Amino acid sequence: MTQDLDRIEAYLRWREESTSTRVEVSRFGTALFNDDFPAYWDGNFLRVDNAVDATAEQLIAETDRLFEDSSHREIVVLDDAAGSRLAPSFGREGWEIDHLVFMVQRRDLGHASGVAVEECTFDEVHPLMLETNLASHGGMTREAAETNAAVRRVFADVTGARFFAVRVDGVLAGFGELYRHDTVAEIDDVHTLGRFRRRGIARAVVGRIVREARGVGAEIIFLIADDADWPKELYTKLGFDPVSRFWQFTKPPEGESYR
Repeated sequence: MTQDLDRIEAYLRWREESTSTRVEVSRFGTALFNDDFPAYWDGNFLRVDNAVDATAEQLIAETDRLFEDSSHREIVVLDDAAGSRLAPSFGREGWEIDHLVFMVQRRDLGHASGVAVEECTFDEVHPLMLETNLASHGGMTREAAETNAAVRRVFADVTGARFFAVRVDGVLAGFGELYRHDTVAEIDDVHTLGRFRRRGIARAVVGRIVREARGVGAEIIFLIADDADWPKELYTKLGFDPVSRFWQFTKPPEGESYR
């Protein structure tokens, strides 16, 4: 399990740093910047690799220093115990708190879905991506939804991300993304439009991505889920097991929410 986590974290460093325009060493870890998309929250943040003795106040001050021109703040603490210690202080400071889990596909997918899944280009899936962004986290602003979708084009160009989707009556209804580096693959951004849910679309998309990843040599296939949200239960049914948890602390721009 430890070896899997080490490989996942190495993969994440590759993905985060290869899609950043700047990387700066911090006393607590690594600051990642995407100057092309400064409003993209998950591309402009402090990744904390050394939080053993850090306080929330110190991390907030460091993030304010590094991201003084940014409208938001985001801190990712990979060590679960350190994040658990810090969470109450971030809560008192008014930050949003997310406890996330790395899940690795280790068991059988279960019964095969009869839903057809196709591989799409970024341009084909972009309208669906934008629509799901507008509905996610309680509803993104139009600007945030468009930014998050535009970032995905960069991801596709830089990392070779692949997109898989399901059509219902000719309309794209749900999709997911596959990233791979060496022998580690990540499933990301699995979404189904609300009016098409409960049709097995997410199950079918995840199953297709797992098969594609195995077919190109992935030894570890993982995803990140909210430890307190229902999709984690779906992924468990599809053979994914938790290997570790981490924390994300976010201070959104005034009037916005990460969720």
